Amino acid sequence: MSLPILNNDILPLSNELQVRLCASLELCAIPEDAKRIALNFRDTQYYQTGKGPHPIEIHLARDSTACPWHIAVMASFAYPTELSTQMEVQLYFNFRHGWFYQPDIERCDLDQPEVIEPFQSWDKAFVNLLNNKGFNQLTLTVLKTLLP
Repeated sequence: MSLPILNNDILPLSNELQVRLCASLELCAIPEDAKRIALNFRDTQYYQTGKGPHPIEIHLARDSTACPWHIAVMASFAYPTELSTQMEVQLYFNFRHGWFYQPDIERCDLDQPEVIEPFQSWDKAFVNLLNNKGFNQLTLTVLKTLLP
């Protein structure tokens, strides 16, 4: 099976996550001229209760319609406290620029040991959520289009 998402060399996605992301892409109507898109995985109950899977956003980009997609950004968001009304970034993997952000360790390069292990755990947890239908909403937003 040829996967339409290129893997990253610094923090490679598990094969299971690549397959699940490709399956998610197949559920979406992606305009042919899309250059950069955002996939949002949500459990809508989280917004009311603050419990359950945290929302996840993944940006995919490509240089042309003939090119495969590559991961630009993967991020999860959460309410920082039980009383919060605004979500904040929980984890932010910026593959395009090679950095990672988490509130307690701030920003650092993706290839640091303190990033690699959490990413592998996050990858596995995300796959489990996808396999167990932990999200009840998937949306796609076109962030940028290819120039004619």
